Amino acid sequence: MRKNLLILVASLLALGASAAVNDDCAVWRFTKNRESKGVKNFIESGLYNAAIANKSATLSFRHKNKVVDGELLDAKGNPSALLTKGDYWLFELPVTKVEAGTVVDFVLPFASEDKSVASFLFEYRDGKKWLPVIAVDDSGNNVTSTPNVKHHRRLWHSVRLTQPIENGAVAFRLRRVEKEPAVATITLTSSRGLQPQVYVYDTAVPRDTTKLLFIGNSYTFYHNYPMIFKQMAWREGHFADCNIFVSGGYTMKAHLANKYSLEQIDKGGYDFVMLQDQSIQCTVNGTADDYGCAKQVGIMVNRVRKSSPNANIHLEITWGRRYGNNNFGKYAPLLEKYPEFYASYDAMQNRLIEIVSDEAKQSNIGTTPLGYAWQIVMHERPELNLYHTDNHHQSYAGSYLAAAVAYLTVYKQPFAQNPYNGLLKASTAAYLRSVAERVVLKGEKWVEK
Repeated sequence: MRKNLLILVASLLALGASAAVNDDCAVWRFTKNRESKGVKNFIESGLYNAAIANKSATLSFRHKNKVVDGELLDAKGNPSALLTKGDYWLFELPVTKVEAGTVVDFVLPFASEDKSVASFLFEYRDGKKWLPVIAVDDSGNNVTSTPNVKHHRRLWHSVRLTQPIENGAVAFRLRRVEKEPAVATITLTSSRGLQPQVYVYDTAVPRDTTKLLFIGNSYTFYHNYPMIFKQMAWREGHFADCNIFVSGGYTMKAHLANKYSLEQIDKGGYDFVMLQDQSIQCTVNGTADDYGCAKQVGIMVNRVRKSSPNANIHLEITWGRRYGNNNFGKYAPLLEKYPEFYASYDAMQNRLIEIVSDEAKQSNIGTTPLGYAWQIVMHERPELNLYHTDNHHQSYAGSYLAAAVAYLTVYKQPFAQNPYNGLLKASTAAYLRSVAERVVLKGEKWVEK
């Protein structure tokens, strides 16, 4: 782990030319009453844990022309528009008061539907100026889209505001700098971790910085446990500089075949890389239906090592499904062939613990022992629901537990006196953290009595 002091101060001005606030464009504002369900959910729940906000977030498209064709929504209900020079998507989180020096987290998933890669400028507002979130290139841009809405570009960055805000708004935007028109589609339809997010921290200066990459699927992005992890680390005095690539149902093999996933991996320089594989495929390792998961984990580890030779790599031991055999979809034939693996939650959990631990050992990497913690909670506090309504993805409490286990795996120290509770009751959060400590720091496992 690198022990670098977090530097997010006024030197951000050096990232590129600043621009004065200019809202003289025509505005297309999205409202919860006339737009898609995704837009409605974003606006109604758009605070994303920023408790200092005084009302919900807003989303608007601002453009030079007075006429915009269409409803600015794609086939899935995501806001989508053709941007020409000066046009931009604007996100605002109204706040009562934010002190100078406050750190703000921005998450923005977007893509371009014109089947080509387009460049944009990702900016945030600091006082009366717009500043680039990250360094700009020679053409005045700092981010590029992906020509694939399924595999969107997921921007995730933190900035430190040099100016206070009173009865104003935290704001960021995605702006087109070049003259050629390009489509920018903002992903809003997911309400469980993939939508734009704003999180307002405080003015603290963390004592160290750790650079992390999360590679996984829906078991990673449901309720966005990497963001809970980052918030948890901040409260404990650490800055977790996180990057992520996730896609529903993805295996290590799928990630290795996806250029956008490899792009994140090959950026390199990571201190920790957290891998989360597809949970059903690995349960049949060593059988006639072996998907080759162990081999693919090994290939992934070698790929990570090329650009991050000193990274601590951990393979997550995921959880069993609530009933062991629910929601198998295309993997349903495995239920008949290997009923002993899926006879109950415990049967599947024990199988996952065995198999994933062996995969990690073969590749000489560590594990994130979430499955052990999950099993303890399932038996000690069965009324505490770790599952989403489909009984296999995680609830917010499940994601909080995953974040706590990951935090202790990385930082290896018990939680301090004023921990981050997220959206949970303090007593519930404290219990989940205590289980994580028992598993990660003390090596505890569930033993049937």
